[in-house]
Amino acid sequence: MTPGRSSLDSGLEGLCRVFGAVRDPRLAVLDALPDSVKPSAALLATVLGQDIGVGALAKLLRELSHRLGDRLLSLGSQDWTELERACKMGFLAEWPHKDALAGWVLSVSDFLRAHGQIPSWQTGFVGPTELVDAMARELPWMGSRSPSKVKGWRLARWVVRGELGNMGWSETAREALVLPVAAVERPLRSLGWLPGGWSDLSVGKKQEWFEARSSVAFERDPASLWVPLETVLARGRFGPACQEHIGSCKGCPVRSDCPCPGRS
Repeated sequence: MTPGRSSLDSGLEGLCRVFGAVRDPRLAVLDALPDSVKPSAALLATVLGQDIGVGALAKLLRELSHRLGDRLLSLGSQDWTELERACKMGFLAEWPHKDALAGWVLSVSDFLRAHGQIPSWQTGFVGPTELVDAMARELPWMGSRSPSKVKGWRLARWVVRGELGNMGWSETAREALVLPVAAVERPLRSLGWLPGGWSDLSVGKKQEWFEARSSVAFERDPASLWVPLETVLARGRFGPACQEHIGSCKGCPVRSDCPCPGRS
């Protein structure tokens, strides 16, 4: 017998219960780097992660770390020639932003000089909103013209929720995190959880709708929904990533809502 469809509330709770411990696969780009530089490298990875796959981004970070060592994120404008030379990599030939790479790396160094290393941000910024707004103003491709600022909020989530290690942020800061609905619209649509007329709503109205329905059960940690939602029907190594984590569709809390052929 096929189970009935789940409500949005019960579905979100089930996803958090089953997939809440799943690591954000984007963090894999930092695995080959020394632990001491991973927080700062996470900021660099966030900026550079534009129109590039996870595997290529990981290779790019490894190459930059190998070529520039501990100086990677402390270079200044006086080091421009060295930085530009280090950023010439054959495997980036088709990347549309290859000519901007050196400037992007320098902008991250400048941001860290201005605001300190990531572990100090919990005292340097009033809260995650101020952090995200600063990144949008001062760093390329971080949402200066975007109402959603997905990349900025993802990095804020890594930092504030301790996904990069304990950074000392308060529970109040965790409650202030935003989960941009633009980041999880795909799984919400796939599971049939979006209301009628969705495409006609403004970005702000879409965000209001999502927050109104997700904040009741997740008010103290709204961003905890992010990875569980992204895991559903995401592409894994050998099929859907959600199946890889739970072994089959049988134990999935949203099995009745899922279009995956393996759900039966």
